[in-house]
Amino acid sequence: MSSIPSNHAVHGVVRRSRSNLAFALACLPRGRRDDMYSFYAFCRVVDDIADDEGIPLEKRIAGLQRWRDVIHGRATNLSELEEAVTGVQERHQPPVQEMEEIIEGVSMDLQPMHYATWAELERYCYRVAGCVGLVSIRIFGCAMPQSRDYALALGNALQITNILRDIHGDYQNGQRIYLPQDEIATAGYTEADLARGKMNDAFQALMTQQIARARYYYTRATDLLAPEDRIPLSASETMRRIYSETLDLLDNDGRRVFDKRYRLPHWRKVQIVGSAWINGVWARAWKSHVA
Repeated sequence: MSSIPSNHAVHGVVRRSRSNLAFALACLPRGRRDDMYSFYAFCRVVDDIADDEGIPLEKRIAGLQRWRDVIHGRATNLSELEEAVTGVQERHQPPVQEMEEIIEGVSMDLQPMHYATWAELERYCYRVAGCVGLVSIRIFGCAMPQSRDYALALGNALQITNILRDIHGDYQNGQRIYLPQDEIATAGYTEADLARGKMNDAFQALMTQQIARARYYYTRATDLLAPEDRIPLSASETMRRIYSETLDLLDNDGRRVFDKRYRLPHWRKVQIVGSAWINGVWARAWKSHVA
């Protein structure tokens, strides 16, 4: 169950990220896993460009424009990582618009933004998580149309979980708030409360609403999982289990997001990934046997 991609540039990004997604991809067959690592590296790099406030804004804008040129085939003198990403595009033919939406999504982080409503925040989630899912299902080899709806629902669930887990860190990094402003106000919470890390009754009411929304989308994704695509979506289902259990951990521990950043224990993630890998091996072997 090796998880080391052959491309050194991609390997460097994946190794440094320590991401749950990179961890979950270990259950994929080698070729699709390597392509997903390359796509993940693209997502990670553009996100890092947008988030790094140590880099002047104009350089971050230029860095993201370079990636727009790469995915549109306009760039020359490609780096090793850029060649890996264009290779994924050639092999799997994701709509370039979905790739560009990811860049547009992270571009929304160049300046701190407030999202007035869930509808506005959902647009952000679509770009930075939903479109990642839409490209991923092509690399996974999904065949069923409903897997697109699955990917969008799971994208919302994962992104909301990330938002809740990172409330404190996001505010410290440029005073970013990824919660609907109308729902903050309705709960009786304020940005000043958030800045002070207050976990009062208003905060708990706000978190209850957000956790319920995340769980709705986890359930919707589960309901949309097509049996025909269960094997290709093994990595996505691994992500669903890791992140939904992380959400449960956060919820059951008093939602102490200002005191700690919630992660599943490494041994539990190994259990989940190992189970997905074994089930995938058996399922592929059985499919080959009955074919």
